[in-house]
Amino acid sequence: MYEKLKQQVLPQLIVPGSRVLMAVSGGPDSMALAHILWRYVKEMKEQKITLVITHVHHGVREESDDEEKMVKSMARDWEIPCLIHRFDSKEYAKSVGKSFQTAAREWRYACWKEDMRKENCTLLATAHHLGDQAETVLYRLLRGSGTAGLAGIYPQKGELIRPLLSVTKEDILEYCRNENLPYALDCSNEEPIYARNKIRLQLLPELQREYNPKIVETLGRTAEVLRWDEEYLEEGVRAAWKKFAIFSTEHRVGLRGTIFDLPKAMLSRLIRRAATLVSGEPRGIAFHYVEQVMASQGQVGWSQDLPGLKIEIDYQGVWFQRADWGQYINESAGILSPSLPIDANWGEWIPWRDREGQNWQVGLFSLENEADDEDYPGQCVDKVFFDGQGLIRNGDKLQWRYRRDGDSLWIAGLGHKSLKKVFQDAKVPANQRQEIPLLALENEILWIPGVKRGDRYPLRQGGGAVGVLVKR
Repeated sequence: MYEKLKQQVLPQLIVPGSRVLMAVSGGPDSMALAHILWRYVKEMKEQKITLVITHVHHGVREESDDEEKMVKSMARDWEIPCLIHRFDSKEYAKSVGKSFQTAAREWRYACWKEDMRKENCTLLATAHHLGDQAETVLYRLLRGSGTAGLAGIYPQKGELIRPLLSVTKEDILEYCRNENLPYALDCSNEEPIYARNKIRLQLLPELQREYNPKIVETLGRTAEVLRWDEEYLEEGVRAAWKKFAIFSTEHRVGLRGTIFDLPKAMLSRLIRRAATLVSGEPRGIAFHYVEQVMASQGQVGWSQDLPGLKIEIDYQGVWFQRADWGQYINESAGILSPSLPIDANWGEWIPWRDREGQNWQVGLFSLENEADDEDYPGQCVDKVFFDGQGLIRNGDKLQWRYRRDGDSLWIAGLGHKSLKKVFQDAKVPANQRQEIPLLALENEILWIPGVKRGDRYPLRQGGGAVGVLVKR
């Protein structure tokens, strides 16, 4: 087992110079993992890999004190730094209103993340093995997961690595015996109380006896094949996101209405991704909610309230927004940035933050002629050019602000046109009109970014000014 891991697995997961935080509970899986990595580091000294152990005492079982001592003793013998954390897991679960297992898992990962920061670790290693993979696949299958869920546990996700994912529990126990490794057994794992325990203690043995003696290996292989497919599809999703996303903040996401022309496999993933970004729920939204959105077929005016978010479709596209999104709009001030004197800040980029938390930059530049997009840093979203001398002679202050009652845009040959009519002609939904920043000269609107420029102060040769919105 070790030689296979040394030759095929560990070099792919751990690059030279890594500092690895090892989560060690004291059970056979984590003790074997710690020994394997310690052994690998010793044999591969030229790689300059270092290790740190982290151990969590959940304050539940009497044996936990002995397990803590065992882990500390091992770390001392191997001369590895060891971090010990104690917390009342049951009390914590009550305080956050979650199940014991869920709350304890979330607390551990948050703790490990902080350990990585303090110890300057680049990787976190956990002892998930092939049996855990099989349990996960069955658990998600019973819950009705799609291919993304059935792809199971990944060997690596970002900083998290699972070197033992291809190793059976039997191989781990044999390794511990051969290397004379001490370990503790958690008796609660033998109680068919939780769903995962029932799968491990009842369902998997039944499948092994009656259907497939190699069911654990089979499920592991199935997960691996589905993971290959999912990784390929995810590449397509990333490319599609760049093409179809028109707006994205932590509170609101917009996708082009043409996403409904995509194959269902791609459409459903874009919907889930948008919902995840807004709701913060890693699993996105339930399948029947995805079906509802897909069944709308992009019909303008369609909307649906879902747990934690609202989805609606207008002329611009499909919008996913947090249920409390309106609060973030109403909390913001009416002026986006302080009034900007026209005789100051030329050639400077002025940052500001819109009502949805999106960072932008606005610039005022004195130019002889119109400039190309590459003349400006960042991604040019929209730009206009005005007669700088005319603005200066006016004497009023340029400012960025939101819409006010009575605002209008001056159109040559027509006169003043109300912003309401301008927005209607441009098919801007009513619920989005108050969000768009306006470039104003005191009470006169000069420009509605992305919608329309007024005809005041047309550009003239020599001394033009340009107002530019740039996404940061």
